[in-house]
Amino acid sequence: MPKKLTPSLSENISRRAFFSRIGGFIASHWLLSTLPLGSAGILSWAEYDTLTLKREHWDLFYPNLPAALEGKTICQLSDLHLESLRISAEHITQLVMVQKPDLLVITGDIISSETDLDKLDDYLGELTAPYGKFVVMGNNDYSHLSNTLFKRYLQQFRRLNWTPLLNDASFLSNLNLWVIGVDDPATRHDDVDQAYQKVLSGSTAPTSLNPPFRLVLAHSTDCLDGVAEYGADLLLTGHTHGGQIRLPGLQPFITNTYLGHHGIYEGYHVIDGIPLYINRGIGESVIPLRFNVLPEIAFFTLHHGKTPPKHQEI
Repeated sequence: MPKKLTPSLSENISRRAFFSRIGGFIASHWLLSTLPLGSAGILSWAEYDTLTLKREHWDLFYPNLPAALEGKTICQLSDLHLESLRISAEHITQLVMVQKPDLLVITGDIISSETDLDKLDDYLGELTAPYGKFVVMGNNDYSHLSNTLFKRYLQQFRRLNWTPLLNDASFLSNLNLWVIGVDDPATRHDDVDQAYQKVLSGSTAPTSLNPPFRLVLAHSTDCLDGVAEYGADLLLTGHTHGGQIRLPGLQPFITNTYLGHHGIYEGYHVIDGIPLYINRGIGESVIPLRFNVLPEIAFFTLHHGKTPPKHQEI
């Protein structure tokens, strides 16, 4: 892969426009028309894929990992889309808390309207982590809230002990860790320069011989160029839903990111020297179904060393 990816020349379709077209595509395509796409079997498959929440476990190794981070686990949730989510709050809480994560993060698209505000307590209120809980915004979090309701939204996170990072950073001295939050790139709220301002100020001295670990959170990978200029040890993102609907043998029809146009829309990658993870998310957008793309919660356990990443799905 080239060091810098050039923007795709393909059409940038919105997810809503895609789903309005997919029906016609399926109906007209000669190969797909031979499959029983309207049958109970296919619908059952989609139902299973929508409700079967997977845990993706990653062991990541760093030669200069701060000693305080050895064996620590970060849990990432993304794209809950509470407006249509059918996976219960109890199930999500159980899957997260059984792993006893040290740090919890959410990479955007939690709600889509003011009617979802009351759902935060149920889904996020019972999640705990000894070293903190951090959240960044996604495009849906901005789409349908007035300024007043958006402020209330942020206040609800703080009341539940989540820290919103809107182009801001927080230093955890007991872990020698920066958590850097880049605001939503899809709605042009991102300002990577501002997000790194505290990190670059030099006002916080490292607590070990190794430099602080830089954990960057963003809803979309479209901020990658800016993050690569400043550096990161791990960039966690979402937004793509892994495509949400992926017909067997075919790439997703839409991922809404420029990396997605180049076939990078889920999982772990290293691009421009930045270890990057694209979470498939938990919920769905526009239509409340997934097909051939399972929802996920991701866990990253950090280790000192030079071993390649290790992955296990449960």
